[in-house]
Amino acid sequence: MSDEEDPESMDEEDLESMDEKDPMCDAILVTQSMFGGDDYMKMQAKVTFEEELKKEQLEVEHVRGEVYVGNRRGLDLAGMKAKLSAHESKICFLEACVQDLKTNAEDLKNNVKALTGRVSVLSIAAKEYKWVRQRSLSTFKRDHLPDTMEQSDYDIIRTVNQIVHEGDVVVDAFLYEEGGRRDTHTFEELYGLHPAIVRTIEHPETLNILNLHAQVRAHKHKTGTEEFFQKFAAFIQAFSESSMNPNYLTSEPRNATCIAYWALHNCPKYKDGGG
Repeated sequence: MSDEEDPESMDEEDLESMDEKDPMCDAILVTQSMFGGDDYMKMQAKVTFEEELKKEQLEVEHVRGEVYVGNRRGLDLAGMKAKLSAHESKICFLEACVQDLKTNAEDLKNNVKALTGRVSVLSIAAKEYKWVRQRSLSTFKRDHLPDTMEQSDYDIIRTVNQIVHEGDVVVDAFLYEEGGRRDTHTFEELYGLHPAIVRTIEHPETLNILNLHAQVRAHKHKTGTEEFFQKFAAFIQAFSESSMNPNYLTSEPRNATCIAYWALHNCPKYKDGGG
């Protein structure tokens, strides 16, 4: 807006668009000039600007809250700038949406992983429950229909009795979910860790060691060695201090958890020399 223009002569729309702190608008004039050296092009530009002002009527246009005055080609350029700014804003918005989608996809991936693990556990539990029901039927035959007993019934009873007295840390841990068992001390005495912690462990070697401890601890006819229980406690301590890092058997150099694992794995399990 030129210094000679009187704001009082502006219409209401122009006045509303004028910034109180910076009562200015952009004046844009676009035309074509001759190509050449720098000085020549500057001189030709002045000439063509003057000619453009003489032959073409200037217009005022409002673009996205800004006021522009100029010839038609200049105002078209101002519109392109506004469109570019709008596209940039839209791109930023879409990039944020993409990031949200990536986050949601990662959450869904973790949920699927957790559900897959849960299905696996439930499948194991269902399989073992079938064995328990098999034993129930065979036990009924033994107690009430002894003449119908077959060798397979005795095999089922013997096999399931062995399964029941062995450790199954994964299935047992899910017995302590909300609404389940509360005697977590019993679980920790048997497996060495809280059931909530065990539900986060997927490392087979670690789960096998926990089951081994339960088997030795609960054995009806054998007694575990003091060395075995001491080395198990050392393993649990090292594993806990490593923030339950499951890579202890493959990490280099050998770490405290790895050393404790092999020391426990190789020591005598029972006082009578068994295991």
